[in-house]
Amino acid sequence: MGEISGVPASDINNVDGFYTTQSGGGGTASTTPTVSLASTTLGAGVITISNHSSYTNPTYVANIEAGGSTIIANSAVAKSFSNGVYSDKLTFSDSSTATGQRTVKVRAQEFGNFIQSAEVTATYTKGSIQDRYIRIRGVTSTGADTSARIGPSRIRFYTGNSATGTVYPTTNLTSNTSETGIVVSAGHLYSSTYAPWKACDSSFTTFYWALGTSAANNWWQIEFDPATYPTPPEIKSILYRRYNQDAAYISIKSSSTGAFAGEETDHGVYATPSNNTYTFG
Repeated sequence: MGEISGVPASDINNVDGFYTTQSGGGGTASTTPTVSLASTTLGAGVITISNHSSYTNPTYVANIEAGGSTIIANSAVAKSFSNGVYSDKLTFSDSSTATGQRTVKVRAQEFGNFIQSAEVTATYTKGSIQDRYIRIRGVTSTGADTSARIGPSRIRFYTGNSATGTVYPTTNLTSNTSETGIVVSAGHLYSSTYAPWKACDSSFTTFYWALGTSAANNWWQIEFDPATYPTPPEIKSILYRRYNQDAAYISIKSSSTGAFAGEETDHGVYATPSNNTYTFG
């Protein structure tokens, strides 16, 4: 039962005066969490519980709504554990086609308390990427450049949510320039075995690998040549498969000039914690 008289069942205290906690009964409600939300253009996000250290063995419940309907259930919000205890960060990936602002709702429950905390909310809005250059680089959780190398075995850009619509590159690449109108490149090349185009070929086991990179050069990018694409395609989702990668986070930025010297648009930080396939957007 989700609600009783419009009150979430998770907060059973004082629903129409019926479930009133009595003295010596269920205890007090857990402390209300203080949250900060870092969200991205493509709907990936990290919820940080700022007062996490004030709890003893807390659990967190989070869900995301759009237009009054749940688009990401609590079960789809990833929680990190260390020695069986929640960390202060919850992550999610929003692939919903719903339009408009999203509302993130979070509650906490401390070990020993029978009543969840009051609910806190934060909001964000999804968008898209439309630029000549799109660059992916290895970063820390805060978005700082790092020499922890990236190693993508598949990167695809889609015009629809959830890896749907037209995909770019539209072919499996055989060189950095094998598809007309598409150029892929990287800030560092260890050897031709790990060339940039290997992230867009037909195989999951060949890949671009930034072995020996510096923090400044730890990036991979795609360019949409204006001769073929006078208007760059509007990208609503990106598929990223990491393979032998050290960086647990990537950033996505775009530029109309390719300079990436302060004029670029920052589309956020995306968690890639293990060798797997991730779809953002």
